[in-house]
Amino acid sequence: MDRSQRLEARLAVPLTLVALVTAAGTVGYWLLWRPYGATWLDAFYMTFITITTIGYGEPYPLDDRGRMFTVFVGTTGIASLFYVFGVFMDYLVEVGASGVRRKRLMEKKAAALREHVILVGLGRVGRQAAEELAQAGESFVVVERNLERVAWALEQGYLVLEGDATDDEVLKKAGVEHAKGLIVATGDDASNLFIVLSARALNSSLYIVARAEDADVLPKMLKAGADRVIDPYAIGGRRLASLVLHPAVVDFLETTLRRGGAPISIEDILITQDSPLAGKSIAELNLNRRYGVVVLALIRGEETIVSPPAEFVFEPGDQVIVMATVEQLERFVREMELQEGARRKERLAREAKGG
Repeated sequence: MDRSQRLEARLAVPLTLVALVTAAGTVGYWLLWRPYGATWLDAFYMTFITITTIGYGEPYPLDDRGRMFTVFVGTTGIASLFYVFGVFMDYLVEVGASGVRRKRLMEKKAAALREHVILVGLGRVGRQAAEELAQAGESFVVVERNLERVAWALEQGYLVLEGDATDDEVLKKAGVEHAKGLIVATGDDASNLFIVLSARALNSSLYIVARAEDADVLPKMLKAGADRVIDPYAIGGRRLASLVLHPAVVDFLETTLRRGGAPISIEDILITQDSPLAGKSIAELNLNRRYGVVVLALIRGEETIVSPPAEFVFEPGDQVIVMATVEQLERFVREMELQEGARRKERLAREAKGG
């Protein structure tokens, strides 16, 4: 039940009481003044000025019975109106307080996040990005100033902060200093450029992906600190052409890159100093037979090596692109992380003894 429905339910009883008092008063005054030829409007008017405490003169004389009846109508009517007023004011206070509580709760949750992604803007592009992040199970916080979009994000269960991301304080509340990535997806190039500048100043290691409407803005975004700049219209045009020219390839890539329910997946793995892959060749690791993982490519600095040979040796800093089923990749990544953690502890222990 939403707030408007809750308000209607809470107002049902007091409004019913007001209606009953008004109806009873109108009938009562009409009966009392029937000898004077009073109309229903005269009776309703008397009831109205009584329960609203306006207190103009009576249209017709009242005897003792009429005065006692007026006391009854005034008491019950005023009480009913105060009941309505009280319920409505309580609702307004509740809405205001819940909004403040929700905002504080969201800010508290965002401040507790580490290694998360910040998504700025919930237009058509931003919503697609949010859905992808949610399907991937990634921790992220949305920053949006449009109230309708904020309401939509809350309905989806997203962590959202209402505010302008061009303000450094808003970015700090979103945890930019502890985030690993930032997606800037508003439809305003000037705002996007300013957000990129601010975010880069607040976190030098942040990976920033920004949207650009104008192709001339792309180099400016990169100079401002963005790691990648995306033109959604250019990407959409290339995809349309590719669907005509190579539909099977596009379908395959969409299947492998789609999160949630995809049979196979493509992931990138960074080789660290403590990685169990460092210093070993593809043949020595035998990833395909042991884990069902296929090495598609490797990025080393500015060089990209497609389908590296079996004797190729991994080095720290290499970015490896691998493909396997979702289950195989999860098992592979989990084991690599466990071995990497154990190696890191051993290295730190040796360094501590050596120190």
